[in-house]
Amino acid sequence: MTQEAVQAAADQANREGKLHPSQRRVVLDGNFWTLVLVLLVLVALAVLTPIWFGISPAMIQATNNLNAYFGKPLVSYWSKNAPLYVMSLVFLVIAVYPGRAIGRRLADWRGGKVDVVTGLTHDFGHVQHRPSGVLPPMYLYEITERIPFTYLVVNGKSYRLDPDLKSRVLGGRANGAVFVPRSKILVNVIAA
Repeated sequence: MTQEAVQAAADQANREGKLHPSQRRVVLDGNFWTLVLVLLVLVALAVLTPIWFGISPAMIQATNNLNAYFGKPLVSYWSKNAPLYVMSLVFLVIAVYPGRAIGRRLADWRGGKVDVVTGLTHDFGHVQHRPSGVLPPMYLYEITERIPFTYLVVNGKSYRLDPDLKSRVLGGRANGAVFVPRSKILVNVIAA
């Protein structure tokens, strides 16, 4: 199947409110796999921190035997290892953020639904600074940050367009920005 035929099928599926199979890779992109890696590292740190750095019960027993011999107060396992368990808890709390983002993307991938936001797209062209002031709900601008990047702004949220999407968005006409509903990732732009 040619690229044009795949794009036409994707456009038709998006108009029907469905995510086309060719667009599923946009949802599970490199950012998704980075989030998975970060989640795995955080969970591993939470589990392994007390194991690697904790003081074992045998070491506590040996310390208590020495303390009893010298008349010093005894120590408990929790008094020596509590900071490590607090660190583990902090790692798990931090892991909630990538876990939720992964869950949203997986739900979008499995659900296969899209939301289409249509509107007249104003084109600011090439600008030196991001447009400000009273702005339309959907607009397009290009800015140079070492190399030129084109951005589509929909309801205040900015999306950097890759060359394929850039060629599909034309200023001064009605476009439909296609998003997956939970993670709000821009997957396509169609003529409205």
